[in-house]
Amino acid sequence: MAQPAISICIPAYDMGGKGAGFLAASFERMVGQGFTDFEVVVSDQSDTDGVAQVCARYGDRLNIRRVDFTDGPRQSSANANNAMRHASGRILKILFQDDFLARADALEQIARGFEDAGARWLLCGSGVSRDGETVENPMVPRLNDQLRFGRNTVSSPSVLALRAEVGLHFDENLIWLMDVEFYDRCAQQLGAPGILPDVLVANRLHEGQVSARVTKPLRRSELRHVWRKTRSRASWRDFRAFAYQFLKAL
Repeated sequence: MAQPAISICIPAYDMGGKGAGFLAASFERMVGQGFTDFEVVVSDQSDTDGVAQVCARYGDRLNIRRVDFTDGPRQSSANANNAMRHASGRILKILFQDDFLARADALEQIARGFEDAGARWLLCGSGVSRDGETVENPMVPRLNDQLRFGRNTVSSPSVLALRAEVGLHFDENLIWLMDVEFYDRCAQQLGAPGILPDVLVANRLHEGQVSARVTKPLRRSELRHVWRKTRSRASWRDFRAFAYQFLKAL
């Protein structure tokens, strides 16, 4: 089989019984994509067979590879990395299980964004959805100097796509800051991203979101980790940003 242009990498789990339904809704959006040269890689940490059943149900309409990862660390960073490791596409498109492609030309726009040989990673516009249909609050991603400390002006990992050849993965020590630390590291190692301003991804709002379960001790721990990891290039302004976020987590 020929190498697909894009691998959609999905970290999946039960998600309080809602995971399979969210995944099915996302698959429906993929079926309607005008661009078809893609595979779907689902790294599954579910303790039930709901996700597996959804993958089987859509297997005749989408090129889906489901990988069992129940023995791996139970966190999004490790689960996303596992999906990326099993992907065979030239471009890795991260898409969290509860999010979905907001336009029928989303993958086409992403593929076009990489037609320039110098494009190594891309960020797309996003919005939020409360009902799985309506998308509101459009956001165009932009980087900032304090991104890695939680000042997120980009959005969720679902707005991210990168060339597989760059070989970067999420820091598995992180949950809350896994996305912003990764964006910052990409910028440091790959340069500025391409920006696709159209809303191509919808972030679903619901009670089971990981962000709703982030505790203050976890925030402090992750801030310390990111500070230690990047302090060699930190400025006084960076320290102030770190201190501000740390004090908020007390």
